[in-house]
Amino acid sequence: MKIWVEALTPKQVLLFSYLQKELSGAEVFLTTRDYDLNAALASRLWSKYYIVGRYGGSTPLAKLYESVSRQRALARIVSHERPDVHVTFVSPDSTRVAFALGIKAITSSDSPHSDAVSRLAIPLSNKLVVPEFLAKSFEGYKALVEVVTFKGLFELAWLLREQPDPKVPLELGLEPFNYVVVRPGEHKAYYYPDPGRALTTPLAVCKYVLERTDLDVVVYPRYPDQASLFRRALRRWENRVKILDGPAHFVSLEFYARLVVSGGGTMATEAALMGTPALSTYPGELEVHEYIKTRGFPIFKAPLNSRILNFILSRGGSEAERRAYLEKTRSTMEDPVKVYAREILKTMR
Repeated sequence: MKIWVEALTPKQVLLFSYLQKELSGAEVFLTTRDYDLNAALASRLWSKYYIVGRYGGSTPLAKLYESVSRQRALARIVSHERPDVHVTFVSPDSTRVAFALGIKAITSSDSPHSDAVSRLAIPLSNKLVVPEFLAKSFEGYKALVEVVTFKGLFELAWLLREQPDPKVPLELGLEPFNYVVVRPGEHKAYYYPDPGRALTTPLAVCKYVLERTDLDVVVYPRYPDQASLFRRALRRWENRVKILDGPAHFVSLEFYARLVVSGGGTMATEAALMGTPALSTYPGELEVHEYIKTRGFPIFKAPLNSRILNFILSRGGSEAERRAYLEKTRSTMEDPVKVYAREILKTMR
């Protein structure tokens, strides 16, 4: 049995990497693109992978040209590899190729707001895997694809398997529970409601932390231009600011942070599930964040009242408290990797 996986983001490269062990009797290979930390993570986590194309950029025409180019390259690779099943996270390029070549596809999503890629990828798939609480958001696809739900979040894949290690922040020169992690938003994505706020709001929080506290700040940029912008804007505090230029063990980095600030969804979600206060600067509502908030996890939405932000920043973390949250997460939610493995085997029958 041969499984073809397509991952477009670092989160997906990590999520699907666990299938290599879960499906130990199968050959599992990855296709990804030159974007963010994808290549670095693939080289570390995957035994067989292809880097195919790159991120299309911020204009619709550039995205279209890159999509067409990637499909041609993917078709050549897949025609050679001849996989039995395709697994992806709503990748229009790979799903289109799988459909054309008669390969059954399992896609998944936790982002109903990313409507365009859903419309391009889901109808050409055989199965759609989504968290149970998002099932209503994808009801319109039930006539076209088998919808498989599970009780949990995709972030559980690594929270169930990775152990927080205090040596990770220490090796970066950070004192556990005395730093803030900041991730700018995806300002080039078509679905981002206000691209300007993808950068300005996280940057404003950085300056607030550096001006009002003695905490360090770790910035995890998505693009070189984001890294340059933050480096220039925070030059005044350069001895307290670290800008990551490669992959790190983010479970550990977030677990021992005082606060995690994220312009996207993943880092805020996984931090909150470990009990680390998380501030989402995404300029819109994310169903995932509402879901974990109602379950008692510490996630907040920007703009945040300065009194509440000051309280969070002044409150030192406790490893015992964080591990209690992590145990709650692990004991009440379902492992998505096992869901994928089960559905792959069903598809093969």
